[in-house]
Amino acid sequence: MYPVHVPSESVLRAMAALDRQIAQETRDLGCRHCGARLHSAPWRRKPRGGPDLPDHCNTRWGLCCGTCRKRTLPRSVLFCGRHVYLKAVMLLVVAARQRGLSAPSMSRLRLMFGVSRDTIVRWMAVFLDRLPGAPAWMSARGRMPPSVRDADVPSALLDLLLGDDPDADQVLVLACQLVPGL
Repeated sequence: MYPVHVPSESVLRAMAALDRQIAQETRDLGCRHCGARLHSAPWRRKPRGGPDLPDHCNTRWGLCCGTCRKRTLPRSVLFCGRHVYLKAVMLLVVAARQRGLSAPSMSRLRLMFGVSRDTIVRWMAVFLDRLPGAPAWMSARGRMPPSVRDADVPSALLDLLLGDDPDADQVLVLACQLVPGL
């Protein structure tokens, strides 16, 4: 069973560094519409659910074409689409809910991350409704054993990745890389 804990600042910094690297790789590819050069167009986020992060870790990397002006949004390890909470927090809370935690345990978990009951219900719906059809997830899904069913993500994914490796932080980073922004 995967441990539920607040992601450490060092783990979130590593995720922010991965986001910068992914944005640079996407920028190097050029515009997918016209092939022209992409320019950096980041914006600041105020993520919830984790420790207070330095300003450079609160950046969502966006790109803009210098010719056709179309925007490109590289995938993110730190953020989950338009959601305000960190992707790691969403994965941990939904996984805990899928495991059927007792009401007092869920209350402590909600207090720990500052998440309302209604928000958790919405997150559950996001993972059940949008994840199976997301192209990035379908690609990742093809590389996983049948034991990781769409209805059991993220808990089954976290359990699979944890395996015999006790480094829960490393597993969390990998899970955030595999699950697309929804």
